[in-house]
Amino acid sequence: MINVIDNINSTNTWLTQFNLELYDSIISLKQSEGRGRQGRLWESYEGGFYYSVVLPNKKLLPIIVGISVAEILYENRIIAKVKWPNDILVEGKKLGGVLCQLQGEKVIAGLGINMTNSPSLAKSICLSDLGFSIDKLDFINKFNEKIRNAMEHSDEYIIKQFLIYDCLIGEHVSWKDGNGQVVKIAEDGRLVVRDSFDELIFLTEEVHLQ
Repeated sequence: MINVIDNINSTNTWLTQFNLELYDSIISLKQSEGRGRQGRLWESYEGGFYYSVVLPNKKLLPIIVGISVAEILYENRIIAKVKWPNDILVEGKKLGGVLCQLQGEKVIAGLGINMTNSPSLAKSICLSDLGFSIDKLDFINKFNEKIRNAMEHSDEYIIKQFLIYDCLIGEHVSWKDGNGQVVKIAEDGRLVVRDSFDELIFLTEEVHLQ
């Protein structure tokens, strides 16, 4: 079931208030309190794509969601990359992002994509900037289908698929407590980085390209 709303505080928050079935979802034209990773504000003005869905809990779910979005964009001739774990980039600029929140035995996955809105973030981009327009309901149907299919694959296969769209392997990054060069994605989804002491660091926190 897809709930369609004109305006809401947060699509993720709305879904946490109900005991919904898997793949129940909500899409809103705008959000007043949209959130990204680490509690940051996600600008959610009209013209963007703001969608949340109830999904089964799976270890690599944030990566699965990122892959699914990138695949749909590729099918629409948009060359997208995924910045671990799930920022969606086009031409090195942020097109969208995903926020996964554990809710009991389920996960609420929220997806935001810049379509015709004008985000203030300097390194952001919209589909309209690229000359593209995607039907929102068609996107949702394809997205949920890809998620369902990905759930059937092994973790090893999912990581291999992620590497098709990855933009961090081999790059130098920094995080709260250090910096280093990205080596790989571990089987459990953590980012593996070799630091300046030649030690391998397994990260779950956000990193920044240097």
